[in-house]
Amino acid sequence: MKRIFVLAALASVCILSSCKKFEEGPAFSFRSIKSRLHGEWKIESYSVNGTDQTSTFVSAQGANFMLEIEKDGTYRTEGNFADSGTWELGEDKDDIRFKSSGSSSEMSFRILRLTNKEFWAKQTQSNSDVWEYKYKAE
Repeated sequence: MKRIFVLAALASVCILSSCKKFEEGPAFSFRSIKSRLHGEWKIESYSVNGTDQTSTFVSAQGANFMLEIEKDGTYRTEGNFADSGTWELGEDKDDIRFKSSGSSSEMSFRILRLTNKEFWAKQTQSNSDVWEYKYKAE
């Protein structure tokens, strides 16, 4: 009987760990991706190629920078460059695309981690620079 219990527990761990959607987790969530994205997000850290550039981001965007994502597919930002528009998940639902209502440009980010309290994303630039954003829920 103990052996069956151990095998069942081991199988559960293997199955749940294979459910991991994003590079940095979580391994499993009962909340949908849209539900976890929904809310107000403040920048916690920003890096370029692994080098912390948070102070540069805050100087450019403003100390009051905030990203608000709605379940209906809209977003808005507050700060020095306020913006609004639409967002959508990519086909595999591991990337998010923002399209500003003020332009035809679209920005795409790979989601690294998404919980109720954390939203981490990265964006690879045309020159191969990697920008990483870590947001915390407000």
